[in-house]
Amino acid sequence: MAEPMTLRNEDVGRIGEYVKPWLRELVGEMVPQPELGGVGTQLLERMVRVEEELKAQRTLMDERFGFMERRFEAVDERFDAVDKRFEELIGQMNARFETVDRRFEELIGQMNVRFEAVDQRFEELIGQMNARFETVDRRFEELIGQMNVRFETVDRRFEESNAHTDSRFRTLTWMIGVGFAVVTSLTTLFALLS
Repeated sequence: MAEPMTLRNEDVGRIGEYVKPWLRELVGEMVPQPELGGVGTQLLERMVRVEEELKAQRTLMDERFGFMERRFEAVDERFDAVDKRFEELIGQMNARFETVDRRFEELIGQMNVRFEAVDQRFEELIGQMNARFETVDRRFEELIGQMNVRFETVDRRFEESNAHTDSRFRTLTWMIGVGFAVVTSLTTLFALLS
C-alpha cells in the first residue's frame, strides 16, 4: 500500500489557482437557479403585510406601556402612603421606647439599692467567716502541736526499738558465725581422721 503524499503550502496554493476558473461552471451546473418573475411580487406583498402587522404591534405596545406607566404611578402613590404610615409607626415606637427606657432607669435604680444591701450583708458574712476561720486555724495549730509531741514520742520509741533490735541481730549474727566455724572445723577434723 502506498503512503499518502504530503503537500506543501505552495503546492496547495498552485492547485487552488489551477482549479478556480472551473469551479464557477461546476457550481452553476449543479445548483439550479430559481425563476424570479413571480417571487419578487410575492415577497413585496409579504413585506407590506409584515410592516402593517409590526405597526399594529407597535400601537398595541404603546397602549400597554401607557397602561404600565399609569400602574407604576399608582404603585408610587401606594408606596408614598406606606412611607407615611411607617413614619407614624416609627414615631409611636420611639415614644414607647422612651417610656421603656424611663422604666428601665427606675428598675436599675431599685436594683442598685438592693445590690448595695446585698453587698453590706455579704461583707458582714465575710467578717463572720473570717472570725470562724481564725478560730479553726488556732484549733488546727493546737492539734498540730499535739501531733508533733506524739510523733516525737513515737520516734524515740522507734529509735530505742531499733537499737535493741540491732544488738540482738549482732548477737545472732555472731552466734551463727561461730556455729559455722565449729561445723567447718568439725567437718575438717572428721575428714582428716577418716
